[in-house]
Amino acid sequence: MRILYDAAPLLMRSAGVKNYHYELLKRLPAAAAAHSFRLFPFLSGLPRNDNQRSNYPFLASWLRIGCVSAANYLKAPFAAAAARGADIFHVTPHLFDPPAGPVLTSTIHDPTPLLMPQCHTAGNIRYFERFATRTLPRLAGAVAPSEAVKTDLVAHCGADADKVCVIPHGVAPDFFDAAQERRQAARRAYALPPRFLLAVGSIEPRKNLERLIAAYGGLPAALRRRVPLVLAGPRGWRDDAIRRRIEQADGVQATGYVRRALLPALYAAASAFVFPSLYEGFGLPLLEAMAAGAPLVASNRAAMPEVVGDAGLLVDPLDVDALRRAIERILEDEPLAAKLAAAGRKRARTFTWEKTAAATLQFLEAHGSRI
Repeated sequence: MRILYDAAPLLMRSAGVKNYHYELLKRLPAAAAAHSFRLFPFLSGLPRNDNQRSNYPFLASWLRIGCVSAANYLKAPFAAAAARGADIFHVTPHLFDPPAGPVLTSTIHDPTPLLMPQCHTAGNIRYFERFATRTLPRLAGAVAPSEAVKTDLVAHCGADADKVCVIPHGVAPDFFDAAQERRQAARRAYALPPRFLLAVGSIEPRKNLERLIAAYGGLPAALRRRVPLVLAGPRGWRDDAIRRRIEQADGVQATGYVRRALLPALYAAASAFVFPSLYEGFGLPLLEAMAAGAPLVASNRAAMPEVVGDAGLLVDPLDVDALRRAIERILEDEPLAAKLAAAGRKRARTFTWEKTAAATLQFLEAHGSRI
């Protein structure tokens, strides 16, 4: 079987989606060694992942982004040329009109550009609307990272439930093992005290940070003096009001982008991890925090209960008082925090990228067998 995989996300500035493709592609070609495996747009090798920029050299990146743009806007035949001879083309929304010929499949991370357009840029919305109306009906099969996403794709995007396969994400092994000296280095890097509350994600509306800051502000003043709230993540979009709220809040610190090498230690050093997102197709930071042993408070919406199970406190993300109570409970009840941390690490070990790669290969082979 000849597989062509759309790796265009590796050319972008991105976090969760890019991390997914990178970790999968570290393992999928080896798992698919019995097959031909190529990367679109004309990529070779898998350089180190960088969420702040393309994984590939500057000129190589712009030439390949140009290929995708020319295919999208000028109808240049670059995608058709790349797909010539392929049996399966696993596409992303970056390519507007995948070529006819190979069987088309895709991974759909979440449908929030349609469900929550107020949380997205106009460009994100246009890309997903085009994908949902023009590419989704052509797919022989789609991968969803959770049952929640599958349900929403069927209900809101007209997807055929029989064609959507749920394959959860994994977690990299180094999140389980952040030595004490690495935790201390992470604290020093951001001048953090022995105890702090951590949230990880881009500064953008869907992460629900304004309500998190309000809930944190409702904690007893003595607790806030001992335990600051640390928001780790790069600027996103529609973030002006959120950034003003961060600047005005006492005890709240924004670190900006955290280098991948420091991230496991930052999770492990945290007294608790809080993730009140309004919607996640999976919620990879939850899994990373669980692996690192951080007890967590999370939203009870979308895929997050599937990931957390009974290894965290789940709350309504719109209920600021419920969020405040859960944070205070996990910070003040040490036996509960220890219990949740142990449960989280145990549960996280059931999610591996090797499993994700094996299931993805099985999905591709199942569609390849129909050629």
